[in-house]
Amino acid sequence: MKWWAGSFFWRTLAVLVVALVASQAASFLLFRQQVQQPRYARGIGQFVSHLKTIHAALNTLPPGAEREFLERLAEKEGIRVVPARGDDPGRPAGNRPGMHMFRERIKALFGEDAEVFVGPGAPGELRVRLRADDRAYWVTFPRNRVERDNTDALLYWMLAGVGIAILATALIAWRLNRPLARLALAAQHLGKGGDPPPVPETGPSEVRAVARAFNSMKESLKREERERTTFLAGISHDLRTPLSRLRLDVEMLEGRVDPASQEGMVADIEDMNAIIDQFIDYARSEATEAFAPVNLSSVARDCAERAARAGAQVKCDLADTPVQMLRPLAMRRLVDNLIQNAARHGGGEILVRTAMAGGEVTLSVLDRGPGIPPADIERLKEPFTRRDEARSGRSGAGLGLAIVARIAKAHGARFDLAPREGGGLAASVSFPVAA
Repeated sequence: MKWWAGSFFWRTLAVLVVALVASQAASFLLFRQQVQQPRYARGIGQFVSHLKTIHAALNTLPPGAEREFLERLAEKEGIRVVPARGDDPGRPAGNRPGMHMFRERIKALFGEDAEVFVGPGAPGELRVRLRADDRAYWVTFPRNRVERDNTDALLYWMLAGVGIAILATALIAWRLNRPLARLALAAQHLGKGGDPPPVPETGPSEVRAVARAFNSMKESLKREERERTTFLAGISHDLRTPLSRLRLDVEMLEGRVDPASQEGMVADIEDMNAIIDQFIDYARSEATEAFAPVNLSSVARDCAERAARAGAQVKCDLADTPVQMLRPLAMRRLVDNLIQNAARHGGGEILVRTAMAGGEVTLSVLDRGPGIPPADIERLKEPFTRRDEARSGRSGAGLGLAIVARIAKAHGARFDLAPREGGGLAASVSFPVAA
C-alpha cells in the first residue's frame, strides 16, 4: 500500500477522479432538480388536463357521442375508457418522484379515493378509476404518459463520461510521471556510485528544466572526479620519486647505522607508499569499470595467495559460489583492503571465507585482533577515520574500510562489521545473487 499512497501518478489520478465524480454527481442532482422535475410537472399537467376533459365528457356527452369520443380517444391517444364492473384493479403504482406528483394531482381533482394502479398483466400501463354521473370507469393509458424516467440513460452517460475522463487523466498523469520516474532511477543509480546515461529532457517545461539541471550536475560531478583523480595521481607520482630515493639511501646506510633504526626507516617508507596507494584507490571511480562474470571465491583465493606471498598469515575456507556480474578490479581492491586491514590491525592468522545462503554470496575476512566497539562501527566506515586505541599496530590513512564500503554500495551489497566468536573482528560483504 505504501507505493500506492506515495506514488505521484496514483495521487494525481485519485485527486482528479474524485473531482470528476463529485462534479458529475453535482451535475446529476442539478439536472434532476432544475430540468427533470419541471419536465415531469409539465408532462403530468398536460395529461391531467386530458383526464379532466375525459371526466367532463363522461359527465355531459349523450351515449352515442360518448361512444364515438371514447373510440377516437383510444385510436389517437392510446387511452382506453371502459366501465368498471368490479374486476381486479391491479396493484398500486409505486411512489417514484413522477408517480408521486401525478397521484397528488389526481387526488386534488377527483378526491382522496382516486388511486393509480398498474394494469393487471400489463406492467407498461396504468389505470385510474373515475366516477362520472354515478358511474365508475377505468381509464387505462401508457405509463410513459406520466412517468418519463430517463435516469438510467443519464447514469450511463455520466459513467461513460467519467470513464473517458479517467482514461484521459491517466494518460496525462502517466506522461507527466514517466520523465520523473526516469529522473528518480538515474539519481538512484548516481547515488550508488554509477554513471547513468543522460536523462531525456522531455515532458512539461518544469520537468525538462529539472532533467537539464540533473544532467548538468552529473557532468560537473564527472568532471570534478576526473580532475581529482588526475590531481591525486600527479601527487602520488611526485611523492613516489623522492620516496624511492630515500629507500635507496636507507639501503646504502647498511652497516653505518643501527639495524633497528634502518628497519624502522624502511617501514616508515613502506607505510607512506601504502598510504599513497590508499589515496589512489579511494580516488578511483568504480563506475568507469564495466561489469563482467566474476567468481567471488576465485578472486578471494587469488588475493589471499598474494597476501601470503607478502608475508601475511592467511587461511582460506571457500565455498563453491556462482558466477556473478561484478566489477573484477573493484572486487580485488575490496578483498585486498579487507585483508590488509586485518593484517595491519588484527595480527595472527587471517581467515578468508565465502558462503552461499539466503540468495546471497557472502565474503568474510576474520581476524583475532581487539575488535571494534559497536558504537564505532558506522563511524569507521567513513573516510579518514581511525581508532588506534581500539586496534593495535600501525595505522594507515583511514581509507581501507571506506573503500570497501563504497565498492559494496556501488554493487548493491551489504557491508557489516561484527565481533568474531572467540575474539576478533568479522568483516563481511554480502552480494545478492542477482547482482
